[in-house]
Amino acid sequence: MATAAVICCSVTASFATAQVRQFDVAQQPAASGIPMFARQAGVEILVSGPVVDGVLVNRVRGNMDVSRALQLLLAGTDLVPIVNGSRIVLKRAEAPKRVVASVTRRPRPVQDATPAVEPADVQVEETAEPEQEIVVTGIRQSLERAARIKEDAVQVVDAIVAQDIGKFPDPTTAAALQRVPGIQVQNDSNNELSGVRIRGLADIQTTVDGREVFTTTGRGFSLVDMPAEALARVEVFKSQTADQIEGGVAGGIDLKLNKPFNFKEPALVGTARQTYATRVGKANPSLSLLATDRFDTGIGEIGVLVNGTWSHADSMRTTAFMDMRRSSGVAPLNTPGYLIPQVIQNMPDVGEVTRKQVNGAIQWQLSPSVQAYVDGFYTYFQTTAGFTGFNPQPFTNGTSMTNVVASDNCFDARVNANGTNPTISVDAQGRATLQAFTVQRMCDVKSVQFNNIVINQNSSSLRFTQEAKQVAGGLRWEQDRAKAVLDFGYQTSNSFRENVNLEAGQRVATMLLETDVDGGPRVTVPAGAPMSSANLSLRNAFNQNFTQADGSLLQARADGDYELDGLLRKVEVGIRFARREAVQRDVQSTTPIPYGNIGTGTEANARLISSLPLSPSIIGIIGELPRVNGGTSFVGIAPSYLRSEFGRNELRRLLGLPLRRPDWNPTRQFDAKETTLASYVQGNYEVPLGTLTLDGVVGVRVIKTDRDISTFRNVSGALVPVDVSTSDTDVLPTATARLKFPGGFQARLAYSRSIRRPDFGDLNPTQSLAITVNPFQLSTGSAGNATLRPQRSDSIDGTLEYYFKSGFVAVTGYYRRIKDRVVTASNQETIDGINFLISRPRNVGEAELKGIETSAQYFFDFLPGDLAGLGILGAFTIADSKIGGNDLLAGNALQGVSKYNFTIGGLYDRGKLSARVVYTYRSKYWNEDNSGGVQLRPYDPDRPLADPYLPTLLSWIRPAGRLDFSVGLDVTDALRFDIGGTNVLRNETKQYRGASWLNSKVYGDETTYTLGARVRF
Repeated sequence: MATAAVICCSVTASFATAQVRQFDVAQQPAASGIPMFARQAGVEILVSGPVVDGVLVNRVRGNMDVSRALQLLLAGTDLVPIVNGSRIVLKRAEAPKRVVASVTRRPRPVQDATPAVEPADVQVEETAEPEQEIVVTGIRQSLERAARIKEDAVQVVDAIVAQDIGKFPDPTTAAALQRVPGIQVQNDSNNELSGVRIRGLADIQTTVDGREVFTTTGRGFSLVDMPAEALARVEVFKSQTADQIEGGVAGGIDLKLNKPFNFKEPALVGTARQTYATRVGKANPSLSLLATDRFDTGIGEIGVLVNGTWSHADSMRTTAFMDMRRSSGVAPLNTPGYLIPQVIQNMPDVGEVTRKQVNGAIQWQLSPSVQAYVDGFYTYFQTTAGFTGFNPQPFTNGTSMTNVVASDNCFDARVNANGTNPTISVDAQGRATLQAFTVQRMCDVKSVQFNNIVINQNSSSLRFTQEAKQVAGGLRWEQDRAKAVLDFGYQTSNSFRENVNLEAGQRVATMLLETDVDGGPRVTVPAGAPMSSANLSLRNAFNQNFTQADGSLLQARADGDYELDGLLRKVEVGIRFARREAVQRDVQSTTPIPYGNIGTGTEANARLISSLPLSPSIIGIIGELPRVNGGTSFVGIAPSYLRSEFGRNELRRLLGLPLRRPDWNPTRQFDAKETTLASYVQGNYEVPLGTLTLDGVVGVRVIKTDRDISTFRNVSGALVPVDVSTSDTDVLPTATARLKFPGGFQARLAYSRSIRRPDFGDLNPTQSLAITVNPFQLSTGSAGNATLRPQRSDSIDGTLEYYFKSGFVAVTGYYRRIKDRVVTASNQETIDGINFLISRPRNVGEAELKGIETSAQYFFDFLPGDLAGLGILGAFTIADSKIGGNDLLAGNALQGVSKYNFTIGGLYDRGKLSARVVYTYRSKYWNEDNSGGVQLRPYDPDRPLADPYLPTLLSWIRPAGRLDFSVGLDVTDALRFDIGGTNVLRNETKQYRGASWLNSKVYGDETTYTLGARVRF
């Protein structure tokens, strides 16, 4: 066969694969049907052209193993498969042969699979002299299966597939997703990757096995709740079809869990992993276990699967922050001309993270045409990673500044009497007036010494617990050309956030601030001060913040399709009902400390903590300060004390408060109910064009949404009920077209319209306020916007793709026009004589997002020996976005959108060894709108000086990259060891506010090294 023409050469894979494949091959000539089958099976099939002349292969549709599918494909033909190493060679039956095995097996009904024909016994032969074998396992098999999903999808899709049971290619779902073209992520306060965005947009519809999932009162789903070990694969949809659940302007992410009928044999798989986090200096364990089996019974085959995971981690994310630079010309510094941070914050997030998850499924094949199933999951997430602080405050009474080394970075600013940006007041007639100001030349400093400065050593005692539960079930029926699915699901999600805060402080004789050392601030105080509690006094206030959020979702859907002959190949219809409920209760209680406050006019009456009737456990070592005194620990109010009922009640007793949690504040609560009814119809078409094929889908989805939100408003001390009801009807058309060329080339064009409903909290029609007694912090507030409109997006995607034996190359161009994009910004408002910084969501009118994505992967199969295991992968994305209309942010990029992203990686997969090293880069993006804050900034010289406007002030995250690696060794078929590392170059996240010459904030991102073992029985 060495001279045989290769009419099918798809992604190679072992013929005896343990994984079930999805097939959808129509009855057709063998010359076209065999290549299609091979791509879907993930095997390489060789056959000479004359052998298949005039041969018609059968229809194969459903989930089944490769050998079973091959039986169906070739049943009734005289084609015989011969195993030749990792390839399959097809020959005529009458050719001389040596039969060595039979793949005839007792049919096992599998998920979504109903045989199209009754197969004859198919003999598998083996050539006497097999060619060089290319064995595909692990990383390569995972990547090639993902490429196959991308190739066969009817819309623009990228996928990540587990290398084996419980072996996702990265330690977390978000870490794996960052390799997908167009996906960006960022670190959270637990120092884990999260915050997934598709092409810079966070408005993602997340589903688990195709069902909508959510987190408490939001629209999205917290991906950290679903560990990567629980997943079989993840699919990222960048364009939509009518049968998909609406709700993702950015796109959709579907998390696929393992199911028992996806396994041919019983399996018991356990994984243990130990991850060392270098910043926190501790090793963190994680465990997972999966068990599954299938049973033949008198009432049909039944499959059962249970999977559980557990992990615990100590976490720390250091933060150095020069907050809100203001004029040094006001008291107490009285040295005009310099920009001095209002607070120099050194605030690590320190705590522990615990996760538990269990999911299970039962599948029951009642008959060859009917399958029943029940499945569900439970997730538990708890973090205590709250902030602690060692925060010098230059503007406290009695502080002076000396030894100033000025920067050349200067600008002209409008400065009010407080040394900050002037605010705008609006009278009853809507007339805006700018606060009185003077124009001053302001310069940053390279270094400055502060004398007799107060350092605020505050602590939070965050304990945030979040749970989600879903139970679901349904029926699948498939008979000949017809198929129907009836699916029900019920989910609850609840969270409880408790954060009790207390502040302490001390004066130190001197503090040197250097504003730009290794890309961030460096602070030097007298040796021993960070670890001394002798001079710590209570300051400001005792804060008790509690939030309870609960959500539920009842959903039911019925879908059906029928296959046709001719150009219209299939018609699909469906209807879906969903009932969402969301309830939030909240209280933010602030109790001023009844003694004097150091750094203010009452300092003489301040009380040392040691002089108060409080337990010694109130003080402890509470964090690390890498940018203070060259790196040091520091003491303060112990978070463990504030988390304990003993500590809380001791403070409540001291301050004369009830010995219990404060009552909920009715003005900070809401109750929401939302009902949606959706229906769709779509047609799948296929048009032969000689050697080309044009196929795709055209459909429309219609949704009616009714929503009620109720809360209370405080009117002159009285609680007044507030109820808001809305009703919307949306029509979402979709269309895709794919042109398939011979030899693995194809091109697609897709159009879709999508919507994103506002979060329930954003729709809350009331305003809630939180008063602070800290003189260097503004009182804050939040307000919803009952008039928020759903975001709507029209998107067009076009692709060129080439799939070949050793890899693929794909280029995608996209354009998205978004109407009523929602952004949240803060502005200063005066309420009852108190200045508040109020955050409100608003629709910005319109925005555009366009760009190009490229991706490729390739294995060097032509290299000799073990070098044939080498491979590369890469992706590059350009995302050009712009806010339009007359919004205050018009002309700026969309929040969170990086213009450039790329991934480049090296791969190795050969025999028992697999390895990967990947570098991921993301260009700058803005993450905060600080235009309403107090920081000074340049004014617009093209506008009248006294114009009542606030110059735009955005905070930008600088470009950054991270390098990750993993190495795996299969010691035996049952035992595998893995090592890996994340962020091994120790990247830091750096932020600047306004002017780019000085970083305002530096986050210490975690670096981890992992050792793991996996055992399969």
